[in-house]
Amino acid sequence: MWLQVEAQSLWPKSVESATAEFRKKYPNVTVTVSYQAWADHLSKFDAAAQAGKVPDVIELGNSETAQYTAAGAFIDLGRQRARFDNSATWQKGLVDACAVAQKLFCVPYYGGTRAVVYRKDLLAEAGVTQPPKTWKELQDAVRALADKNRDNTNFSPFFLPGQHPYGALPFVFDAGGSIASQNAEGRWASQLSTPASLSGLKNWKALVDAGMRGDRTANDLGAAPALAAGRAAMSFSTNGQMAKVFGPEGDPALKEKIGSFPMPSPTKDGEIAPPYLGGSVLAVPAKSSHQQWATEWVRQFTATERQKEFLAGGFLANTMTLTSDDPQRAGYFKGLENSWSVPPAKNWAAVEKANLVKQMLADIASGKSTPEEATTAYGKKIEEVLNAS
Repeated sequence: MWLQVEAQSLWPKSVESATAEFRKKYPNVTVTVSYQAWADHLSKFDAAAQAGKVPDVIELGNSETAQYTAAGAFIDLGRQRARFDNSATWQKGLVDACAVAQKLFCVPYYGGTRAVVYRKDLLAEAGVTQPPKTWKELQDAVRALADKNRDNTNFSPFFLPGQHPYGALPFVFDAGGSIASQNAEGRWASQLSTPASLSGLKNWKALVDAGMRGDRTANDLGAAPALAAGRAAMSFSTNGQMAKVFGPEGDPALKEKIGSFPMPSPTKDGEIAPPYLGGSVLAVPAKSSHQQWATEWVRQFTATERQKEFLAGGFLANTMTLTSDDPQRAGYFKGLENSWSVPPAKNWAAVEKANLVKQMLADIASGKSTPEEATTAYGKKIEEVLNAS
């Protein structure tokens, strides 16, 4: 089994429990788990496949699957889907990465999304006593924070830099746009310069202009340090980044002063901007010599009891039916029925590797290019990569 390092550091007992359950059925089978790094796990898998020594199970990010499902690298688990716990209620953003043409090439493992993380104390000082529920309330809160801290040029009412696709693209989907689409001949076309997508990007840019101070070409890794230091009041971040604000790397004294709420929709009053659902999936390689064993281990590792453990570890379960009652994480469990993922294109990983979407957004956020200019220029580059043979 090839799992990523999160399983080793966050839920090693879940791995042990799944293996123990597996061995009730196959007591004489030895299970070996090898923990991989995100930076090179795909290149290692490619090399293993060429050498004919693939793992029996591999974990991938849900944005990494398309190139492998298109190549027939994984077995179809579609006929066995009902054997997996919660398969009727799997998170859409995860199952979309696995389901292709009525087939199922992987199983949702766990997920993660973004919500607005906020400093309760800083909002209260600016007169905002409740988390914003509408786009207007969010805009009013940003203005109040900007006014309260007008003498501090380093303070961001809302930390939202450019190289943060999963902070920007929800606005595209909220406005009815999308990233790319495929025609009947299999050709991909960028949809980022359509009127709907541009409208969404302009809503995002309005929030950047109102709330972000400092380097707008940066990525979102600076959000937690900025919140911890009091240089920002809000950010659009993962649960893991939220935890860093009051973790050892941040300020533990802020534990009770941090909350979350879903990003309000700019286009639908009182609703939520559709969140990106990232996460991991598990696949059984077609070249595996032990497909039956591998499938059973995946079934045990994604069982309901393990999903509860992943949820307790700070992530989303693979099913809509398991959520947390932790009020601090409340913002992460809303709007998931409308979650989305990246285009299921075999070359999408190459688009991400080239940082095309990140650079496009950085150009827009910094004012280097207008949304129209950036989406036209980068849309052509995205199409070239997506349609490369």
